[in-house]
Amino acid sequence: MSRRVVKVFALVVVLVVGVGAGALAWADHQSRDEIPDGVQIAGIDVGGMTEQGARDQLRQDLAQPAARPVRVRVGGQTLTLSAKEAGVRIDLAGAVRQAVESGRGGSFVSRGWRSLSGGTVERDIPAPVEADAAAVKSFVGRLRDRVGRSAKDAELDVSITDVSVKPGETGRRLADPGGLQRRITKALSDPDASRDLRASVVKVQPQRTAEDVWNANPVVVTVAADAKRVRVFRRGELEKTYRVAVGSKEYPTPLGQFSVQSMQKNPTWNVPDSEWAGDLAGQTIPGGDPRNPLKARWIGFNGSVGFHGTADIGSLGNAASHGCVRMNPSDVIDLYKRVEVGTTVLVA
Repeated sequence: MSRRVVKVFALVVVLVVGVGAGALAWADHQSRDEIPDGVQIAGIDVGGMTEQGARDQLRQDLAQPAARPVRVRVGGQTLTLSAKEAGVRIDLAGAVRQAVESGRGGSFVSRGWRSLSGGTVERDIPAPVEADAAAVKSFVGRLRDRVGRSAKDAELDVSITDVSVKPGETGRRLADPGGLQRRITKALSDPDASRDLRASVVKVQPQRTAEDVWNANPVVVTVAADAKRVRVFRRGELEKTYRVAVGSKEYPTPLGQFSVQSMQKNPTWNVPDSEWAGDLAGQTIPGGDPRNPLKARWIGFNGSVGFHGTADIGSLGNAASHGCVRMNPSDVIDLYKRVEVGTTVLVA
């Protein structure tokens, strides 16, 4: 009797074990295509879902929000960066594969028991949203170029009868482009984050103000070739006018804007080696010599061309010189006191 009981008991145990193992194997087989309960992807519950179902859920809850564009408002305008332009990418397939594989560890016994007993696998699989750094940097560069405006320096504005200063203009530039790039990248990396951003601009002041221009050009001299008048302006106000002679038709006074290059009292005359100079051609005639036509002062502004006093007072008011501006000796002495090397001279 005892042997029979043992055999029956052993048979029952075998049958129970076999049935249990079969049940566990069946349960494992049934759940092989499902993600275990408790598994999340980027905080989204995908437990109990098939691979396809998890992908569909992630597209809705993760990919669609991540595909929203970034809008940056700055300087009165809004520029948009689409997710496609930013190179936004999420490895959903890889995350889902990890989720499925998280339930395939261990033996069929442990897997089957977990399935039958309602066990879970507590795991949150990351699915990072990434953007192309170069694309974001390029967008910020375009934004910087769009809103930026160079400052304009103040500048001297000279005509024969008017001297003024065009005021400078304030420019602007994008504030902290590096910080904006990081903010955009952060917004693109978080599907739930707001993607309506604000940026700011900062003023760029001109390097040269109107006061700087006046300080650099306190005195301006203009020569009216037709009217045979020289005018002296101080900080834009007419200070003095002189009647002069200018170059003849054959030897006209050069037109243009120049600067005083040299100044000399009782100047010597380096006679040009020209036919009109006759026997004096190529010679150096000292100041005060009766043969020297340069009387009292010399104020050169274009090489051998300049202001000088003349003994031929009758030529004043005419086009009579060999290119220079002739003045009454007392007038050129007066002008000499008012100018310095670097003073702007306009002949027009």
